[in-house]
Formats: sequence, C-alpha cells, structure tokens
Amino acid sequence: VTAQDISTMIRNGQRTIIFLINNGGYTIEVEIHDGPYNVIKNWDYTGLVNAIHNGEGKCWTAKVRTEDELTAAIATATGEQKDSLCFIEVLVHKDDTSKELLEWGSRVSAANSRPPNPQ
Repeated sequence: VTAQDISTMIRNGQRTIIFLINNGGYTIEVEIHDGPYNVIKNWDYTGLVNAIHNGEGKCWTAKVRTEDELTAAIATATGEQKDSLCFIEVLVHKDDTSKELLEWGSRVSAANSRPPNPQ
C-alpha cells in the first residue's frame, strides 16, 4: 500500500486494518542474493501514517513488539477504533521467518545463478 492509498482510504472513511510487518530489512532478498542494498534505513511507519492523517478523518495507529501488545491492538482496532482506518506496525526480528520461506529463497537463489535457458 502506498502513502497515496492510505491518504485516500482516510479521506473516504475506509475502515480497514493494515498490518505492516517490520523486520527492518529484506530478509527474503538476503536469502536470494545478499548484499549491502538489502540493509535499509528503518522508517517510523506509524509516524508516517500519522503525518498523512494530519488530524483529518478517523485514523488510529499502534506499534507493537509482543504478542500481548498485538492482541491488545487488534482488540482496539476491532472495538473502540472500529470506525477508523487502523494501522498496526508489528516489529519482529530481522531473521524471524519460516523454514519454508528460507528454503524457497535458497531455491530461487540457485535458479537465479544458472545461465539463461536459450529459447
């Protein structure tokens, strides 16, 4: 979702819950092809949404780090803030991913390292 989309959602009174999973980088890209371009500057995503909101319309944001905080944020988003666009940033460790995703990344990496198949 882009900033313009969030702005339009707020302007139109959309009651959506957006979850942004923030692992501070591109974990799957590291598995496919590691390099310094996979280290990104972390943003304050909830701050960005609050700036887009700018006090106009209904918008609520939360930044969570634990399962309990996430449970509480979902309860708020589906309860007292149910008439708002809700943006929940979930902070996770950069290596928090499934074994299957890592295996898929390794397979893509192997496929990318092969020479192209002449057609």
